[in-house]
Amino acid sequence: MPSDGVNFLKYLLHQSLRRPALSLHPNTTFISLKGWRRMEENRASSIMGWFRQRFGKQRNESNQSKASTCSQKCSHLNTTSISSSSSKPSTSAKPPASETPLPSVLSSSSRSSRRYDVCVCHTEKDIDLAQSLAGFLEDPCKGLRCFLQDRDCPLGGAVSTEILQAVRDSHCWVLLLTPHFLKDEWCLYQMHQVLSEGPVSQRIIPAVINMPRSHIPLELRFLFTVDLNANKECGYSQVYKTVLQYLKDMCEKEKPSNESQSNS
Repeated sequence: MPSDGVNFLKYLLHQSLRRPALSLHPNTTFISLKGWRRMEENRASSIMGWFRQRFGKQRNESNQSKASTCSQKCSHLNTTSISSSSSKPSTSAKPPASETPLPSVLSSSSRSSRRYDVCVCHTEKDIDLAQSLAGFLEDPCKGLRCFLQDRDCPLGGAVSTEILQAVRDSHCWVLLLTPHFLKDEWCLYQMHQVLSEGPVSQRIIPAVINMPRSHIPLELRFLFTVDLNANKECGYSQVYKTVLQYLKDMCEKEKPSNESQSNS
């Protein structure tokens, strides 16, 4: 007998068709050929439904067991990969720039004696350049304090008074020397105030841009300048290092005087 369900069904149908004709009995109810065929078809469909239900149920159970086994394997692999990746130390991770400790000189009492570290002297037409420089120096990883006239001067104050106060309340001064700077009377006034405060004290930092060195005012030609024409970022870094070095030298000079006062 065939083992496959479908072939077995065909076999039953074939056997049913080969049955001999029914012998009539006096009490036997006559069934037409059409009715007999319908009865055989109903019996065949019931057998077919039984086989479909039987083998379909086994197939679904097999698929469900395979799916559960696959999901368990996948979850195990994911858990293993996550645990292995978390257990490995991250050698490439670096601390953020904001967490980098600032130089110790920025927390000294000598530095806090003045309100600003850098006074940026500029014209109104060079405000974008001045803001760019101040933003670089005031970055959290550098921590300097800058004075910008349009930002830090109080409204209603006299221009000459506020400029003079800003010059006296700053450790260093950056002069943004541009063609506009040489034509601005207030910039020239500020330059002379800076020169009167510290002409040879390394506190004056001329920064030249958009003009040749030969156009630098005579009062500043004895000073080394920062060239911002080629690379602004490099020039900004030079300004930062110069201001930081001045603050360090200032603290070193004030240490002996503080020690002598404490001993006396």
